[in-house]
Amino acid sequence: MRRGAATAAVCLCLLSAGCAGLVGGDAAARETVTPAPVPTADATTSPQQHAPGIVGDRVVNATALGRAHVRRLSNTSYRVQHTRTVTDGSDLHRRVRTRASISAGYRSYTATRTVAGRGVTGREIHSTWRDGRALRRTTVNGSTTTAVVADSRGIGGPPRPPRAALFFDPTFNGRLIALLSVTNITSIRPGDSVVKQLYGGSVYRIRGTGSTDDSAVATRRVDRVTDVSLSAAVTPRGVVRSYALQYTLVNGTETHRVRETLRYSELGTTDVVFEDQRRPGRYRNRTARPD
Repeated sequence: MRRGAATAAVCLCLLSAGCAGLVGGDAAARETVTPAPVPTADATTSPQQHAPGIVGDRVVNATALGRAHVRRLSNTSYRVQHTRTVTDGSDLHRRVRTRASISAGYRSYTATRTVAGRGVTGREIHSTWRDGRALRRTTVNGSTTTAVVADSRGIGGPPRPPRAALFFDPTFNGRLIALLSVTNITSIRPGDSVVKQLYGGSVYRIRGTGSTDDSAVATRRVDRVTDVSLSAAVTPRGVVRSYALQYTLVNGTETHRVRETLRYSELGTTDVVFEDQRRPGRYRNRTARPD
């Protein structure tokens, strides 16, 4: 009787413990008990990352942002316009305007740059990449010259890749990295509904005033740069859709005001249309938006 009573007592204890010691005790414990997550330093203190190289209210790595910008643009078609205007009071001293339409992978493009103002010799540069060949037409004082600057077959020009044959970098990567590295960023905020509609998707607005390096802001050597202000729009995936930069140049007794703007549009929907309508060269590339 004593042995039977002891056995019954042991069985009762095991049943009240849920029989974990008899059938898969460790597995049953893992399935029925969910440990609370342990907070980490990153989870509690890291600010939100808005785009590659941007964390919170700071551009922590302008090079990383520039690389993301170049990578996204390389895989889509787009239009780009860059304008730099230098004024002396109310008078136009110099304006350089560059426009281009580029297909995905730079398989075709057309680009034009015009230079005007009382302080320069007016000229126009027009460049195209078509059928594996780059042509450049330059007009100065009414006189036009045309040259083959690249040919994929090496006929009439060196076998350079399309992007290297263009007279400017359409991603403006170096300029973007320089400006975002030296400008004192004051805020990075999500764009409102109007801004979102303007760019066709979410963007963050970057604003800054002043700079830590005048030589990086000015495009030529000057005595002093003042009154620097920058406004830019960047997508969560790192495409800098636009920027507007203003600053004052002081060089000896001369003072000029500079305004510089850059804008990318029609990402993934751009048509490259050449001037020669006898051989229509429309290259439509509707890739996904790189936002």
